[in-house]
Amino acid sequence: MMNHWMFRCKDISRKVSLGMDAGLPFHERLAVEFRLVMCRYCARYRKQLRQLREISGQIDTDLPGCEPSELLSEECKDRIKEALRSYQ
Repeated sequence: MMNHWMFRCKDISRKVSLGMDAGLPFHERLAVEFRLVMCRYCARYRKQLRQLREISGQIDTDLPGCEPSELLSEECKDRIKEALRSYQ
């Protein structure tokens, strides 16, 4: 019964991100908030993620002659995709 309250930092980092993207069920939001009160590292991660989202929302993508998909080379995109695959 108590296992769903006992998340690790790794679990919380995923849930914090998911919660910002799509929302979480009430019981998961409650468990995340409880963990954030108990773990300063998880709380710090959420703060940093919020700051990154705020900053990235302020970036001007209306660069002359440059679409957002053109900002990175194909090689760079492939390296990022591979890094994300290996992380999961």
